[in-house]
Amino acid sequence: MAHVATDLAVTLPEDRPGMLAKAVNAVSSAGLNLEGHAEMEGVVHVLTTDADAARGALERAGFRVVREQQVVLVPVEDRPGSAADVFRRIADAKVNIRFSYLATRNRLVIAADELGDLVAALSE
Repeated sequence: MAHVATDLAVTLPEDRPGMLAKAVNAVSSAGLNLEGHAEMEGVVHVLTTDADAARGALERAGFRVVREQQVVLVPVEDRPGSAADVFRRIADAKVNIRFSYLATRNRLVIAADELGDLVAALSE
């Protein structure tokens, strides 16, 4: 069963050891569970179900939120082809994916140009 969460993209103020740890610690110190994350070239994507609290914690720690986007979480089995099946359904529905990564508990995080179209494609 897919459901919606929020991906916060934040920039690292400096590219040095410890900055990713600082971002993750800011979220956990606020009592929030980190549902997933990805770091790519100085931008950390933080997956949360409480966007306001996570945004506040990150900003207080000195991070700048550069994008906030609703994403769909899709549970996938840990077997060959499971993610490919999900992405094929999305492609067949002609939905453009903006980004994707894997979150805790074997869930795909998927952002699309049109969230409603993505949800519909996954509901079929």
